[in-house]
Amino acid sequence: MIKARDDESVKAIVLRVNSPGGSALTSDIIWREVELTKEKKPVVVSMGNVAASGGYYIAVGANKIFAEPTTITGSIGVFGTIPNVHELAADIGINAEQVGTNKNSVDYSLFEPMTDEFRSVVQEGVEDTYETFLKRVAQGRGISVAEADSLAQGRVWSGVDAKRLGLVDELGNLEDAIAEAAKMADLEEYGIRKLPKYKSGFERMLEDLSGAGVKAKQELIEDEIGTEAYSILKEVKSAMEQEGIQARMPFILNIK
Repeated sequence: MIKARDDESVKAIVLRVNSPGGSALTSDIIWREVELTKEKKPVVVSMGNVAASGGYYIAVGANKIFAEPTTITGSIGVFGTIPNVHELAADIGINAEQVGTNKNSVDYSLFEPMTDEFRSVVQEGVEDTYETFLKRVAQGRGISVAEADSLAQGRVWSGVDAKRLGLVDELGNLEDAIAEAAKMADLEEYGIRKLPKYKSGFERMLEDLSGAGVKAKQELIEDEIGTEAYSILKEVKSAMEQEGIQARMPFILNIK
C-alpha cells in the first residue's frame, strides 16, 4: 500500500480483500494505511469470497466498496481467547505458583484460575476494540455508531444484503472495481500493475527445494491421520497462535 501510495505513476488503487479477518491490531494498522492513501489517490475495495470482520474493517476506509453477490461480509465484532488449563493441570498433578510485589505485578498464568480482576481487564479491552470498530464503520459508511451497531454484533451478510444495508456500495467483480477506480482517477486509458510483485519461477523453485523436508513431513502426518483430521489439526494450531484481541469470524467457512 505504501509503495503504491508514494508512486506518482499509480493514479488509483484497487485493494482486493479475501479474508475472514484476524488480529484487531493488524486490521487497524491496515485501515490507517488505507486512510492515508485515500488522501492522495482513490482507493476502491474489491471483495472476494469472504471479506468479514477484520477483512471488512480494512475495507471501510476505502472510497468505494464492491462486493460479489455471494460475498460473505460483515461480521463486525471482536473477541478474545484466553487459554487456561488449570483443571487439566490439577488432574495430572501440575501445580504452578507465582509471587510478586503486588497483585498487579504477576502475569496471567494458564495454570491458575482466571481472577475476576483479570477477566474484567480483558473484557474492557474487547469492548473498547469493538467500539473502535464501530466508529471506523460509522465513519467509513457515513452512518451513526448506533446504526453501525444495529448491523454489527458479529452477524454476517451476503453481498446482496450488504448492498441493501449500505455496508458496500456496489455489486460487482474485480474488473468492475478496476473500471470504477479508473473513472474516479479520470483515466480513459490505463494499465494495471499488480502488487506485491511475486518471485520468479526460479526463486520459487529454490524455496520449494529448501522447504521440501517440511512439506514431506506435513504430507506424512496427513497420510497418517487423514485429510479431515489434518485440516482440524491445522485449524487448532492456527487458533493457538492467535495473540491479542481478534477481529475475525469465530468459525471456519469453507466455500466449495
